[in-house]
Amino acid sequence: MSDQPPHLTDRLGADGLPGVTINVEQQRQTDPRFGQGAVWRWMGEADLLDQRGEAQAESVVVTNSRRVWQLLREMPVGLVLYDADFNVVYQNRASELMTGFAADVAVGRSPVGLWILHDQYDSVCKSLHRMRTERIALHGRGIQQRPDGRVAWVQWYTTPLFDGDDFIGYLGTHTDISEELRAHTAVRAAKQQVDLLVDAAVDIAMLQLSPAGRVQSWNRNAETLFGVPAVEALGQDMRPLLAQLPFEQARVQQLLDGAAGGQRMEFEGWLPRQPGGRFWGNLLLYPQRDESDAIVAVVLVARDLSDRRQAEQKIRESEALLSAIVSTTSDAILGLDAQACVVFSNPAAQRIFGRSAGLLLGLPLAEVLPHLDLPTLIGTVRTLSAKRHDGATLHLEASASETRVNGEVLFTLTARDVTERVESEQALLRYREQLSALSRQLMEAEQQTNRRLAQLLHDQLGQTLTTLRISVDALRAQLPPSPTAAIDQSWTRVSSMIDRGMREVRQVLVELRPPLLQEHGLGVALDNEIQAETANHAAVAISLHIPPAMADRRWSPEVEYAVFMVAREAIANALCHSQCRSLRVGIEPLGTQGLRLLVQDDGIGLGPIGRALKPGHLGLVGMRERSQAIGASLGARSGDDERGTVIELNYSP
Repeated sequence: MSDQPPHLTDRLGADGLPGVTINVEQQRQTDPRFGQGAVWRWMGEADLLDQRGEAQAESVVVTNSRRVWQLLREMPVGLVLYDADFNVVYQNRASELMTGFAADVAVGRSPVGLWILHDQYDSVCKSLHRMRTERIALHGRGIQQRPDGRVAWVQWYTTPLFDGDDFIGYLGTHTDISEELRAHTAVRAAKQQVDLLVDAAVDIAMLQLSPAGRVQSWNRNAETLFGVPAVEALGQDMRPLLAQLPFEQARVQQLLDGAAGGQRMEFEGWLPRQPGGRFWGNLLLYPQRDESDAIVAVVLVARDLSDRRQAEQKIRESEALLSAIVSTTSDAILGLDAQACVVFSNPAAQRIFGRSAGLLLGLPLAEVLPHLDLPTLIGTVRTLSAKRHDGATLHLEASASETRVNGEVLFTLTARDVTERVESEQALLRYREQLSALSRQLMEAEQQTNRRLAQLLHDQLGQTLTTLRISVDALRAQLPPSPTAAIDQSWTRVSSMIDRGMREVRQVLVELRPPLLQEHGLGVALDNEIQAETANHAAVAISLHIPPAMADRRWSPEVEYAVFMVAREAIANALCHSQCRSLRVGIEPLGTQGLRLLVQDDGIGLGPIGRALKPGHLGLVGMRERSQAIGASLGARSGDDERGTVIELNYSP
């Protein structure tokens, strides 16, 4: 006998297996898929031979074998019988459907290359060798390929067949588990997505507790939220982790009991965080049920609401502060809807408009502020006039803004009562007009007085001094020469005093009546003034700048006189107090009928000019009054590089 294990077909013969033989031709006619020479040997047949007669046992086996073959043929599990070389001997219908290979194609061929992929050949050989040598059955999962190229996952189970010590083949079953694996894969993917979502939510911890309250799952966010690692939390009672004081533990127990009893429980408040901290959190507990609707666990969702609570607290504080400001401000504040009807008023609005909150509520704005176009007031500040409920006139400084709340347009009108200020400004304007008129009258009176004094000085004192000079000169000519030098010195001294008196009279006349101003105008008078000052202040370079087009320009006598006197005062102040080395006087056009006077020096700055109030000089105050008398403005500023002073008069009729 050969050392190789006998094949299954080698056991067939006229006598067949000891005591039991299945006729191959008869079986082939019953089941055409049965391979040539195949036989099925039933275990336990020796016991049947012992208990019954040989003929009776054969009849029983044959009858039962046919029933078994019919059962195997129709069973939903794929079944394949292999010979010792792992070639297919038999394949039932379920196996044909799963593999896609009919029995007449598969019988006599190895499944490797049919439904088992070629790259699995080595692992298949190792498994077959192990089953044969160790006489053990093996099972596992693998990929099965169909003739059309589709693949499926199968669960296989293979056991070796022995006849005594002789190995005769393998019996294998395989079940398509593709749908099951896809379902498991989908479940795992869904669970992973849920885990990722739960872990991604930084302020949310999702836990699973047993109905008794012990931790069954503890994710990463729970570690951060409660400050307890998973290794310490798993299996522990959740109550101490959620509460520290007795009354808090009773509250947590109530939450757990409610969730374990099928209720949805929720709590918001302070929760402990290890070690020794706490956070403002929200707990949501609800039961987890199985397919039979039995409660198998409690799901706890915890959220850290500390930031939200802090933000809400700040909002409440801001709202309280805003409410206090709105209630205590002296400005009227009205809230208006899209139809410009009052929906809110603060106490100041009720006081200013003379209506209670109830009277203002719902009132159209037109009844409060007639002739006001609200959209034109948005983004601007305007002064308005209105009537109080009692008929009194109001002057308001108002502005408006527009916003949207839940898609609805709302306007906010802010109005400040400036009635006293407006009335004060109007009174001040009247006073200024009166002062300006008074200044003009004073200037006219000054000019008249100056002209009269100049006339008197010229006609009387001047003539008297002239006559005195002629008389003294005539008297001296008639007298004989003086015998002594003292008498000659006296005559000389008297003559000098008369000359000085005449010069002083001429200087006073210049001060009282600017020469050339009435006859030739402002430009010529300023030029004459600058020439006179240049003669007296040779160390200072004084220059006059007038455009040629304005050289012969004339203005009213009041304007020319006021501008000339301001220029004379500014020049005198600069020469006396600024320590300047150069002085520039200019006349420029201002509009079509106006003028601008500029007096600029390079001296020490505004200080001395501002202090130029000593007797004989009006200083800035006098210059400003002269400017206001003709409706002009006067300004004083520092020059370039904060050195020097610029006096600027702007006149525009």
